[in-house]
Amino acid sequence: MTLALVPFPTDQPTAVALAEEAVRVRLAPGENLHDLLPPIVSAIHGGRATGGLLRDGGEARGILLWEPAGPLGVALRLVYLVPPTARPELYRAALDVAERSAGPIAFVGGPLGGLTADEESAILTARGFAPFGRSEMAFPSNLPVPRVVAPNGSEVRPVRVADESELARLHERAYHLHIDRYLSLEDLDPVRDADLQLRDIFSGRYGELLSPGSVAVTLGGRIVSAVLAVRRPAHVLLVDVMTDPALHRKGFGRSALAASLTALRGRGESAIVLNVTEENTRAVRLYSSLGFVRTIGPSQEWYHARRMATNLPT
Repeated sequence: MTLALVPFPTDQPTAVALAEEAVRVRLAPGENLHDLLPPIVSAIHGGRATGGLLRDGGEARGILLWEPAGPLGVALRLVYLVPPTARPELYRAALDVAERSAGPIAFVGGPLGGLTADEESAILTARGFAPFGRSEMAFPSNLPVPRVVAPNGSEVRPVRVADESELARLHERAYHLHIDRYLSLEDLDPVRDADLQLRDIFSGRYGELLSPGSVAVTLGGRIVSAVLAVRRPAHVLLVDVMTDPALHRKGFGRSALAASLTALRGRGESAIVLNVTEENTRAVRLYSSLGFVRTIGPSQEWYHARRMATNLPT
Protein backbone atom coordinates (compact mmCIF):
# COMPACT_ATOMS: atom_id res chain seq x y z
CA MET A 1 0.00 0.00 0.00
CA THR A 2 1.31 3.46 -0.94
CA LEU A 3 -0.04 6.48 0.94
CA ALA A 4 -0.33 9.79 -0.88
CA LEU A 5 -1.41 13.13 0.59
CA VAL A 6 -4.20 14.95 -1.24
CA PRO A 7 -5.60 18.39 -0.30
CA PHE A 8 -8.70 18.65 1.88
CA PRO A 9 -10.75 20.48 -0.82
CA THR A 10 -10.53 17.32 -2.94
CA ASP A 11 -13.11 15.67 -0.65
CA GLN A 12 -14.25 17.89 2.20
CA PRO A 13 -17.02 15.58 3.51
CA THR A 14 -14.54 12.71 3.96
CA ALA A 15 -12.00 15.10 5.50
CA VAL A 16 -14.55 16.26 8.09
CA ALA A 17 -15.63 12.69 8.88
CA LEU A 18 -12.04 11.51 9.36
CA ALA A 19 -11.18 14.60 11.41
CA GLU A 20 -14.04 13.71 13.77
CA GLU A 21 -12.80 10.12 14.08
CA ALA A 22 -9.24 11.37 14.71
CA VAL A 23 -10.33 13.83 17.39
CA ARG A 24 -12.44 11.18 19.14
CA VAL A 25 -9.43 8.87 19.34
CA ARG A 26 -7.19 11.45 20.96
CA LEU A 27 -9.63 13.07 23.40
CA ALA A 28 -7.96 13.52 26.79
CA PRO A 29 -9.99 13.01 29.99
CA GLY A 30 -12.35 15.94 30.42
CA GLU A 31 -12.12 17.11 26.80
CA ASN A 32 -15.28 17.56 24.77
CA LEU A 33 -15.50 16.64 21.09
CA HIS A 34 -17.93 19.49 20.47
CA ASP A 35 -15.42 22.03 21.81
CA LEU A 36 -12.49 20.76 19.74
CA LEU A 37 -14.05 19.73 16.43
CA PRO A 38 -15.79 22.93 15.19
CA PRO A 39 -12.57 24.97 14.68
CA ILE A 40 -11.07 22.09 12.68
CA VAL A 41 -14.20 21.71 10.54
CA SER A 42 -14.29 25.46 9.96
CA ALA A 43 -10.63 25.44 8.91
CA ILE A 44 -11.23 22.55 6.49
CA HIS A 45 -14.25 24.24 4.92
CA GLY A 46 -12.48 27.61 4.81
CA GLY A 47 -9.31 26.27 3.20
CA ARG A 48 -7.18 27.20 6.22
CA ALA A 49 -6.42 23.66 7.43
CA THR A 50 -2.88 22.52 6.67
CA GLY A 51 -2.51 18.86 5.78
CA GLY A 52 -4.69 16.53 3.78
CA LEU A 53 -6.25 13.14 3.28
CA LEU A 54 -4.07 10.05 3.08
CA ARG A 55 -5.15 8.00 0.09
CA ASP A 56 -4.18 4.71 -1.44
CA GLY A 57 -5.39 4.80 -5.01
CA GLY A 58 -8.81 6.39 -4.85
CA GLU A 59 -9.63 5.34 -1.27
CA ALA A 60 -9.17 7.56 1.79
CA ARG A 61 -7.09 5.71 4.40
CA GLY A 62 -6.50 8.46 6.94
CA ILE A 63 -5.85 12.11 7.67
CA LEU A 64 -2.93 14.40 8.56
CA LEU A 65 -3.35 17.88 10.01
CA TRP A 66 -0.53 20.05 11.28
CA GLU A 67 0.15 23.57 12.46
CA PRO A 68 3.37 25.57 12.81
CA ALA A 69 5.22 24.91 16.06
CA GLY A 70 8.07 27.37 15.75
CA PRO A 71 11.66 27.14 14.57
CA LEU A 72 12.07 23.45 15.44
CA GLY A 73 9.31 22.15 13.19
CA VAL A 74 5.57 21.64 12.87
CA ALA A 75 3.09 20.23 15.35
CA LEU A 76 1.30 17.22 13.89
CA ARG A 77 -2.09 17.58 15.60
CA LEU A 78 -3.97 14.80 13.83
CA VAL A 79 -2.40 11.65 12.44
CA TYR A 80 -5.00 8.95 12.00
CA LEU A 81 -5.42 5.83 9.88
CA VAL A 82 -8.71 3.97 9.56
CA PRO A 83 -8.92 0.24 10.34
CA PRO A 84 -7.57 -2.03 8.96
CA THR A 85 -4.98 0.45 7.63
CA ALA A 86 -3.98 1.35 11.19
CA ARG A 87 -0.88 -0.82 11.31
CA PRO A 88 2.60 0.13 12.55
CA GLU A 89 4.25 0.03 9.13
CA LEU A 90 1.58 2.30 7.65
CA TYR A 91 1.80 4.80 10.52
CA ARG A 92 5.53 4.94 9.77
CA ALA A 93 4.66 5.63 6.16
CA ALA A 94 2.17 8.33 7.21
CA LEU A 95 4.84 10.08 9.29
CA ASP A 96 7.20 9.91 6.31
CA VAL A 97 4.54 11.58 4.17
CA ALA A 98 4.07 14.30 6.81
CA GLU A 99 7.79 15.06 6.95
CA ARG A 100 8.09 15.21 3.16
CA SER A 101 5.11 17.57 2.98
CA ALA A 102 5.52 19.75 6.08
CA GLY A 103 9.19 19.47 6.97
CA PRO A 104 10.63 18.49 10.38
CA ILE A 105 8.08 17.42 12.96
CA ALA A 106 8.52 18.88 16.45
CA PHE A 107 5.39 17.51 18.13
CA VAL A 108 3.04 14.59 17.50
CA GLY A 109 -0.34 14.35 19.16
CA GLY A 110 -1.28 10.88 20.32
CA PRO A 111 -2.55 8.30 20.73
CA LEU A 112 -2.19 6.78 17.29
CA GLY A 113 -5.57 5.16 16.80
CA GLY A 114 -5.58 1.40 16.32
CA LEU A 115 -2.12 0.81 17.82
CA THR A 116 -1.19 -0.49 21.23
CA ALA A 117 0.78 1.81 23.53
CA ASP A 118 3.89 -0.32 22.93
CA GLU A 119 3.50 -0.11 19.14
CA GLU A 120 3.07 3.66 19.29
CA SER A 121 6.08 4.06 21.56
CA ALA A 122 8.27 1.89 19.32
CA ILE A 123 7.43 3.97 16.24
CA LEU A 124 7.95 7.37 17.83
CA THR A 125 10.95 6.66 20.06
CA ALA A 126 12.77 5.23 17.04
CA ARG A 127 12.28 8.62 15.37
CA GLY A 128 13.69 10.51 18.36
CA PHE A 129 10.45 11.42 20.13
CA ALA A 130 9.75 11.23 23.87
CA PRO A 131 6.35 11.32 25.63
CA PHE A 132 4.84 14.08 27.73
CA GLY A 133 1.38 15.01 28.94
CA ARG A 134 -0.44 18.29 29.52
CA SER A 135 -3.32 18.99 31.88
CA GLU A 136 -5.59 21.88 32.72
CA MET A 137 -5.97 22.46 36.46
CA ALA A 138 -8.60 24.70 38.02
CA PHE A 139 -8.91 26.33 41.42
CA PRO A 140 -12.35 25.30 42.76
CA SER A 141 -14.73 28.23 43.12
CA ASN A 142 -15.91 27.03 46.55
CA LEU A 143 -12.41 26.61 47.99
CA PRO A 144 -11.03 29.29 50.34
CA VAL A 145 -7.92 30.96 48.96
CA PRO A 146 -4.68 29.92 50.69
CA ARG A 147 -3.04 32.36 53.05
CA VAL A 148 -0.27 34.51 51.60
CA VAL A 149 2.97 33.89 53.48
CA ALA A 150 5.83 35.86 51.96
CA PRO A 151 9.31 34.40 52.57
CA ASN A 152 11.51 36.45 54.89
CA GLY A 153 12.79 39.63 53.29
CA SER A 154 10.47 39.41 50.27
CA GLU A 155 7.69 41.68 49.08
CA VAL A 156 4.52 40.69 47.21
CA ARG A 157 3.03 43.29 44.89
CA PRO A 158 0.95 43.64 41.69
CA VAL A 159 2.76 43.37 38.37
CA ARG A 160 3.43 46.72 36.68
CA VAL A 161 3.83 47.60 33.01
CA ALA A 162 7.44 48.57 33.73
CA ASP A 163 8.16 44.99 34.87
CA GLU A 164 8.04 43.50 31.36
CA SER A 165 11.80 43.48 30.74
CA GLU A 166 12.70 42.10 34.17
CA LEU A 167 10.00 39.44 33.87
CA ALA A 168 11.46 38.41 30.51
CA ARG A 169 14.79 37.71 32.21
CA LEU A 170 13.01 35.72 34.94
CA HIS A 171 11.12 33.78 32.24
CA GLU A 172 14.43 33.02 30.51
CA ARG A 173 15.91 31.57 33.72
CA ALA A 174 12.77 29.74 34.80
CA TYR A 175 12.20 27.95 31.47
CA HIS A 176 15.80 26.98 30.76
CA LEU A 177 15.80 23.34 29.55
CA HIS A 178 12.04 23.17 30.16
CA ILE A 179 9.74 21.58 27.60
CA ASP A 180 7.18 24.36 28.18
CA ARG A 181 9.58 26.78 26.50
CA TYR A 182 9.34 24.79 23.29
CA LEU A 183 5.54 24.64 23.30
CA SER A 184 5.35 28.30 22.26
CA LEU A 185 8.88 28.81 20.94
CA GLU A 186 9.28 31.82 18.67
CA ASP A 187 13.07 32.21 18.55
CA LEU A 188 15.88 29.72 19.17
CA ASP A 189 17.84 32.37 21.05
CA PRO A 190 16.58 32.16 24.66
CA VAL A 191 16.98 35.90 25.31
CA ARG A 192 15.03 36.97 22.23
CA ASP A 193 12.46 34.24 22.80
CA ALA A 194 11.81 35.35 26.39
CA ASP A 195 11.43 38.95 25.21
CA LEU A 196 8.88 37.84 22.61
CA GLN A 197 6.96 35.68 25.10
CA LEU A 198 6.55 38.53 27.57
CA ARG A 199 5.74 41.00 24.82
CA ASP A 200 2.92 38.70 23.71
CA ILE A 201 1.52 38.50 27.23
CA PHE A 202 1.76 42.23 27.95
CA SER A 203 0.31 43.16 24.55
CA GLY A 204 -2.80 41.05 25.16
CA ARG A 205 -2.17 38.28 22.64
CA TYR A 206 -3.64 35.73 25.08
CA GLY A 207 -6.17 38.09 26.64
CA GLU A 208 -6.11 41.20 28.78
CA LEU A 209 -3.34 41.11 31.39
CA LEU A 210 -5.00 41.46 34.78
CA SER A 211 -3.37 43.51 37.52
CA PRO A 212 -4.42 43.23 40.34
CA GLY A 213 -4.36 39.50 39.67
CA SER A 214 -0.88 39.28 38.21
CA VAL A 215 1.68 39.19 41.01
CA ALA A 216 5.42 39.71 41.44
CA VAL A 217 7.46 38.61 44.44
CA THR A 218 10.64 40.60 44.95
CA LEU A 219 13.73 39.91 47.02
CA GLY A 220 16.26 42.67 47.46
CA GLY A 221 14.33 44.69 44.90
CA ARG A 222 14.61 41.96 42.22
CA ILE A 223 11.65 39.96 40.91
CA VAL A 224 12.25 36.31 41.78
CA SER A 225 8.78 34.84 41.26
CA ALA A 226 5.69 35.88 39.35
CA VAL A 227 2.23 34.84 38.21
CA LEU A 228 0.73 36.46 35.12
CA ALA A 229 -3.06 36.22 34.77
CA VAL A 230 -5.00 36.98 31.59
CA ARG A 231 -8.68 37.22 30.75
CA ARG A 232 -10.02 34.41 28.58
CA PRO A 233 -13.62 34.08 27.32
CA ALA A 234 -14.67 31.50 29.94
CA HIS A 235 -12.13 31.94 32.72
CA VAL A 236 -8.98 33.61 33.97
CA LEU A 237 -5.85 31.83 32.78
CA LEU A 238 -2.65 31.89 34.81
CA VAL A 239 -0.62 32.00 31.62
CA ASP A 240 2.84 32.17 33.21
CA VAL A 241 3.91 30.88 36.63
CA MET A 242 7.65 31.23 37.16
CA THR A 243 10.25 31.25 39.91
CA ASP A 244 14.00 31.74 39.76
CA PRO A 245 15.42 28.17 39.79
CA ALA A 246 17.95 29.19 42.46
CA LEU A 247 15.02 29.76 44.84
CA HIS A 248 12.91 26.68 44.21
CA ARG A 249 11.34 25.00 47.25
CA LYS A 250 11.68 28.16 49.35
CA GLY A 251 8.05 29.30 49.22
CA PHE A 252 8.32 32.02 46.58
CA GLY A 253 6.13 30.29 43.99
CA ARG A 254 3.54 29.37 46.62
CA SER A 255 3.47 32.97 47.84
CA ALA A 256 3.00 34.33 44.30
CA LEU A 257 0.18 31.90 43.53
CA ALA A 258 -1.62 32.53 46.82
CA ALA A 259 -1.39 36.28 46.28
CA SER A 260 -2.65 35.95 42.71
CA LEU A 261 -5.63 33.84 43.80
CA THR A 262 -6.44 36.34 46.56
CA ALA A 263 -6.33 39.29 44.15
CA LEU A 264 -8.41 37.49 41.52
CA ARG A 265 -11.05 36.49 44.03
CA GLY A 266 -11.04 40.12 45.18
CA ARG A 267 -11.95 41.09 41.61
CA GLY A 268 -14.86 38.66 41.72
CA GLU A 269 -13.22 36.00 39.56
CA SER A 270 -14.44 32.47 40.27
CA ALA A 271 -13.13 30.50 37.25
CA ILE A 272 -9.32 30.35 37.48
CA VAL A 273 -7.26 27.79 35.55
CA LEU A 274 -3.69 27.02 34.54
CA ASN A 275 -1.97 24.46 32.32
CA VAL A 276 0.84 22.18 33.44
CA THR A 277 3.16 19.61 31.93
CA GLU A 278 2.59 16.41 33.87
CA GLU A 279 6.30 15.52 33.88
CA ASN A 280 6.95 18.74 35.81
CA THR A 281 6.14 16.94 39.03
CA ARG A 282 7.33 19.79 41.23
CA ALA A 283 4.76 22.15 39.70
CA VAL A 284 1.99 19.52 39.84
CA ARG A 285 2.67 18.97 43.55
CA LEU A 286 2.63 22.71 44.24
CA TYR A 287 -0.63 23.31 42.40
CA SER A 288 -2.29 20.30 44.02
CA SER A 289 -1.17 21.37 47.49
CA LEU A 290 -2.82 24.76 46.96
CA GLY A 291 -6.10 23.10 45.97
CA PHE A 292 -5.96 23.03 42.17
CA VAL A 293 -7.61 19.99 40.60
CA ARG A 294 -7.29 18.50 37.10
CA THR A 295 -10.21 19.37 34.87
CA ILE A 296 -8.77 18.28 31.49
CA GLY A 297 -6.04 15.76 30.79
CA PRO A 298 -3.48 14.52 30.91
CA SER A 299 -3.14 14.47 27.14
CA GLN A 300 -0.84 12.06 25.35
CA GLU A 301 1.80 13.99 23.40
CA TRP A 302 5.26 13.45 21.94
CA TYR A 303 8.12 15.92 21.46
CA HIS A 304 11.29 15.51 19.40
CA ALA A 305 13.78 14.92 22.21
CA ARG A 306 16.78 15.00 19.88
CA ARG A 307 16.03 18.61 19.00
CA MET A 308 14.80 19.79 22.40
CA ALA A 309 17.18 19.52 25.31
CA THR A 310 15.04 19.23 28.43
CA ASN A 311 15.59 18.66 32.11
CA LEU A 312 12.22 18.62 33.82
CA PRO A 313 12.27 19.10 37.63
CA THR A 314 11.13 16.29 39.89
